[in-house]
Amino acid sequence: MKTPDLVFRGRRLSSDRALVLAAVEVLPEPPAARDAVRAAVADGADLVSLAGTGAESLVEWARETFPDLVIGADTADPSVAAACCEAGADLIVARADLAGIAARFGAGYAASSVPDAAGLPAGGVVRDVGVLRTVAPFGDFPVLAEVAGDGTPGGLARAALAASAGVAIIRTRHVRPVRHVAEMAASIAGTRPPAKAIRWE
Repeated sequence: MKTPDLVFRGRRLSSDRALVLAAVEVLPEPPAARDAVRAAVADGADLVSLAGTGAESLVEWARETFPDLVIGADTADPSVAAACCEAGADLIVARADLAGIAARFGAGYAASSVPDAAGLPAGGVVRDVGVLRTVAPFGDFPVLAEVAGDGTPGGLARAALAASAGVAIIRTRHVRPVRHVAEMAASIAGTRPPAKAIRWE
């Protein structure tokens, strides 16, 4: 299914498939965290979210290294959210009510409940449903979800079902296989041409 147009601080994401968000924990050793971001980008991540102590310095590095990448800060801490936005984050993946900070910086906003807050950017608000266990109607906002068993065969099957059901963004630590199933689901739905056509005799 085609992803609705999303705009995070002027960076527009539009795709003929579900988008893939790489979840990266900020590790104590900065080189390891940077390697995780590089690997996610190389594997085809459309967005990267960074969580953990020191996220703002990793956001700053990622913004300099990948100027066109959509970068999210995954946090419940208002001061971390603000610092990450100042460092160049485009999206707040909020674990608490951080809508005011997103509005102040014009950043995109993903949260489990979307407030009616003035100043949140149009086209930049996403409902984060957490781990998606069953496919159900999603409502008015584009949906961000991860799937149970991320990276396992069962998890990849759930990711394909989620993409087919209209999940806009799939959060994962296994970017390459999840991107492949999102592409496959879009090809089956007819929003994306197949990568390779095989005629069965």
